[in-house]
Amino acid sequence: MNSFRCIYFLLYFSLIGTSVSSGCLLFNENERLSNFCLLESVEGKVVDKNTAMIITQKLKREGYFGGLIKSDWSTSFYPDIDYSGNINGGNPDKPLILGELEFSGDPDFIKQEGIITTLNLRANNRSTFGVGKYLQTNLFGSYSYSPEHNNGFSNASMESCFSNKIAPKNSVDICASVSQQNKQISESNSKSLSFNLSNLAFNEYIGFSEGKLGLIHFASDVYVQNQLALSWDTIHKENFYSAVRLKVGNPVKQQIALKYGLTLGFSRIISNRKVSLSLTHEVSDGGILLGVDRSDITNKVGFNTLVSPSASVQLGYTSVDSSIDYFDDSYPSLSFTFTW
Repeated sequence: MNSFRCIYFLLYFSLIGTSVSSGCLLFNENERLSNFCLLESVEGKVVDKNTAMIITQKLKREGYFGGLIKSDWSTSFYPDIDYSGNINGGNPDKPLILGELEFSGDPDFIKQEGIITTLNLRANNRSTFGVGKYLQTNLFGSYSYSPEHNNGFSNASMESCFSNKIAPKNSVDICASVSQQNKQISESNSKSLSFNLSNLAFNEYIGFSEGKLGLIHFASDVYVQNQLALSWDTIHKENFYSAVRLKVGNPVKQQIALKYGLTLGFSRIISNRKVSLSLTHEVSDGGILLGVDRSDITNKVGFNTLVSPSASVQLGYTSVDSSIDYFDDSYPSLSFTFTW
């Protein structure tokens, strides 16, 4: 969908004040909700030729108007510059204190921090099978390198989702994903399988919204967990977007794992630019280290904006407060991404 970003950016000025809600196109974080907003907004109204073309092209990707003629592939290769708080997958540079016991780590396994440059490759495939019925597969790979430490790491992931419209405003999504990260000292792998039920709605006082209820089976290198996920996305009449995500995990014996996580997201057009803000609060518990219980509280804040149709800036800050001080952490993030 990267090819649409420039179109949305350019169409913003022509859509303001027309019969089509500009928010339906501009706030496209949720494709199904954006398309529902478009269908409801243009019903019984007249739109210009260019707007009709963009709307038709978007809706065909979800199976409307006969869907896609053939399976659609898109790829993008782009660099970004970021800050990493742990380049090599090492340990904190401080002693581990548990009660009256103090342990010193091996200096060769201390974590490295600093600026990294990353090359990213994305490939996306979409096949449609009817109105609201489609298969979306996303592939991602990247390699990050730190000139300061002469070291790097790789990430790879794949996600495939089948979306099935079962009623005019209800859909069922079945998704599977795998991911892997390789660093100099550590390696992590995870996979998940999820089942989600979606409901679309319109409220004349609020706007267009999608509520989701999901069940997730998550597996990592060290534990397996079932999770319940709830979400509520809204394109507001006041021309802004909001998202609420709540995830709750079942207890995992003697392994630190997600207890619950809450994320709030907001997007709005300010000075003719789309800006987004996210706030996350997560609590993990259940861990035991040498007989000492461990729980972590993680708070994150993120800010993102487009500086041009093909370039974006992301700012963020993460803070981890652990019941075992050794795992306390805080670090900023600042990245610049250019996509062509």
